[in-house]
Amino acid sequence: MRRSLLAASVLAAGMVSVPAAAAETDTVRVVLKFVKRAAASGPVVRFDPASCPACEPVADPLFNADNPRETVVAITVPYRRSLELGFLGKPDALRRVLLEGGDIPFRAGHERIVVPLPPLSFDMVTAAEVATHIVEPGMVLRFEHADPARRAGAYATGRFPVMERRAADVLEFAQRDVVRTLGIGEEVARNGSGAIQIMGFDTNAPHGHIDAPPHVHMHLRWPGDAGTQIGHYYLTSGGLLSHNVVGIKGSTAPDRRYARGERFVTVAPDGRPVYTHRITEQGWLEIGSAAGSACLIRPLQGTSFAGGAIVACAGRPDRRITVTDDRDAGILTVATDEIVETFRYDADSGALRDPVAPPPSSPSVATRPGQPRPRS
Repeated sequence: MRRSLLAASVLAAGMVSVPAAAAETDTVRVVLKFVKRAAASGPVVRFDPASCPACEPVADPLFNADNPRETVVAITVPYRRSLELGFLGKPDALRRVLLEGGDIPFRAGHERIVVPLPPLSFDMVTAAEVATHIVEPGMVLRFEHADPARRAGAYATGRFPVMERRAADVLEFAQRDVVRTLGIGEEVARNGSGAIQIMGFDTNAPHGHIDAPPHVHMHLRWPGDAGTQIGHYYLTSGGLLSHNVVGIKGSTAPDRRYARGERFVTVAPDGRPVYTHRITEQGWLEIGSAAGSACLIRPLQGTSFAGGAIVACAGRPDRRITVTDDRDAGILTVATDEIVETFRYDADSGALRDPVAPPPSSPSVATRPGQPRPRS
């Protein structure tokens, strides 16, 4: 079987086996977010162990949180059991309860809240995340909403990374533009190679995710996850890129550092190169396809991506991209030249509020096999 040298190098770096599926356990971990009705200091609830003697609070402080917007509680619960978890607190101060990215019903009485928990067969710990997911063919963009009121972990004190986060905002959507232009998303979807994941960084350390220093991602998540090459494109305090550190999921091999000017090649599970990243000497970003096409992402003005980016690809006009995130209103605005996209999201969770697909056509509408839309 043909395997490229690049794939061989991934395997040689330590990705020699795929971890076995986790054995069934007696417990799972759950994180619940209790959203406050108004900004307030101090927890609105605390778990009542008498409501579930088989449950155990999670002691890890970064799995729990309290800030002006919410109280986050992590608990280990019995595997696949219907439970009613009781919490002592201030029902009048509570607006909603979130599990993962959605609401879960609750009952409130005098200084007591009861949360009916459905049977869980795996950990559900992402409720503290505040991120919007934009899904396209072969690609998912995860846009994190950096809220100073929720700051935690590495960003709990000191200077809040406003410049770096704005640069990440722009770079996420600039990378999406390149993926579209080069057809990389459709390619990995067609080949079954996985899905491209474009991400920035969290500033509230949800479920212990200490996402520091500030960076962006664009990695190809392999089916089964193991073997995925995850690059971390680190940002300077001024909003440019400094270097890339790559680790391989499921591998014990040490991470590899790529300095400015060095090219990193992402490969598919079958060993074929899919795309390349290179941070330029100026701190800009070049992304190339396996076919040899390339696009350069450079700052729109000055020496920072925080104010926007220009995406320059051979054979087509340059595009200007700017991003504005209104966290209070829950409105993310992305301008690509004269095209202005608006993403309205739940400010408590980041979940999109707008439709993500059109309604189905009526049964009488003729259909035919779809053809790829020509790129303009």
